[in-house]
Amino acid sequence: MARMVCLWLPNWPLQRLRHERPELQSRPVVLFSNTGNRGPRVAVVGRALLPVSENKTGKSAHPTLEHGLTIGMPLAEAEALLAGHDAHIERHDPVADVAGLRELARTCNSFSPLFGIEKAESPECVLLDVTGCEHLFERRPGKHNLVAALTNDFRQRGFQVRAALAPTIGAAWAVAHCLAKPHQQPMLSDEELEEALAPLPVTALRLPLKMVETLHELGLYRIGQLRALPRESLPSRFGSELLQRLDQAFGDAAELLVAERPAEPLAVTWVTDEPLTDRESLRFVCRELTDELMGQLKPRREGVRQLLCQVKGTAARPVELLVSLISPSDSTKHLLELLGLQIDRADLPEGISFVRLEATGIASLATRQRDLFGLEADTDTHREVSSLLDRLSNRLGATAVVHAALVPDAQPEWSVRHEPIALECGVSAPLWTVSAKRHSRPKIQSGADTPHSKESLSVRPLRLFVPPQPIEATTAGPEGAPIQFRWDRREHRVIRNWGPERIETGWWRDQSICRDYFRVETQTGQHFWLFRCFEVAAWFIHGAFD
Repeated sequence: MARMVCLWLPNWPLQRLRHERPELQSRPVVLFSNTGNRGPRVAVVGRALLPVSENKTGKSAHPTLEHGLTIGMPLAEAEALLAGHDAHIERHDPVADVAGLRELARTCNSFSPLFGIEKAESPECVLLDVTGCEHLFERRPGKHNLVAALTNDFRQRGFQVRAALAPTIGAAWAVAHCLAKPHQQPMLSDEELEEALAPLPVTALRLPLKMVETLHELGLYRIGQLRALPRESLPSRFGSELLQRLDQAFGDAAELLVAERPAEPLAVTWVTDEPLTDRESLRFVCRELTDELMGQLKPRREGVRQLLCQVKGTAARPVELLVSLISPSDSTKHLLELLGLQIDRADLPEGISFVRLEATGIASLATRQRDLFGLEADTDTHREVSSLLDRLSNRLGATAVVHAALVPDAQPEWSVRHEPIALECGVSAPLWTVSAKRHSRPKIQSGADTPHSKESLSVRPLRLFVPPQPIEATTAGPEGAPIQFRWDRREHRVIRNWGPERIETGWWRDQSICRDYFRVETQTGQHFWLFRCFEVAAWFIHGAFD
């Protein structure tokens, strides 16, 4: 008796996008696509996911996403409805959706040797053949835990999933879409199949939308109603696909699972009966293995992001050397240089007789635009900086070399954190290249007539004082910018200013703040970032513009 599991991930394009970019969890998302000559149309809609404490009424935080937006709506109309909401809009990428679902299916190899995705134009289901595997997950006799373990594994990784187990792929798909709940996974036997599928809607048979509409016009809404009709009359009235889907659901027709192949590890091994006795011999072996490994990656146009070297000697436990790179590399010389740093620092075992190199992290090699004469622009600079960062990270440690990363926080001193640059992954472009939006210089006015220019206020100084330094300021009124202030034992006279920009934190902070920021220009041409703190009724300087 076959046993099939269907894991349905509702609205998979949106789940994939939010899993890859967690910052979109709290924002409404709209994906659009071009359909013929009709222009860009809404393809996927998802409202913001808010914690229960922030939405106690149970109503949607963005009503327009439920009542105004529809699939197929012109993008311009959707943008008008989303005015005032912090919505994220981008083009739908079906190819990335299928690739992501296949990659997710490959992670199920610990539950079953046969796994894949559904055959559909926009697949959202992972399928597993668990025949003979259920007993491996039974903690108590008669109690099934395989489907529960699968759903828990997906939820721990942040996915929403509905799961079901049935004797056929069609039945598992139907039950997962119609009967499964977040914490309830239906499991059907052969004897329960007829009774469970009969009351389900005809949409559970994976029929085309046009055929479903025809069935509804004839008053056929349930699978049981179709089963009551004479079989010989179905193909002539509705085509052969309807009878095929019925037979597949009830096991009267075979439906094969197109299994995904698990990713094979990219590794090379060296074994000898004459153990190595010095580090130079180990370097020679690593050079031979690296050449062989690069030969496997070259046809795939991929490079190494992380390299693991296992060295085993007479000791029982092998020594592992890990090399991490900032960007993928296919240079044997560069990899050997980084691996040599690890060999020099490591406490190697005596009598090395086993060496294994495995590319535990790979990525596509970056392609750069060539100039008029066929040379790559700025190639030397990119490689030199990347090589320097690789050497520093592997010599000093993965967490020793850091870079500044922006944090979406209203309080300026908390809007940046330092992250290890070697731990960044999935980046094909150099990490030191930052695409910054250029701000045009705002129109400047002086005194109290200064407008609230959003362009000027969105600019932040690169240099912040930690903590902000108190100043003695003289103001013309209770709400305006200072006309003069004393800082660093000097008097500064303000000739131009922009602002105010109010920054206020929420109640959940231990110490809430409320500040009015001003960008000012002094008589010497210097630009400073000042703010009035309402809690202490004082002025501070927070940064300087270079």
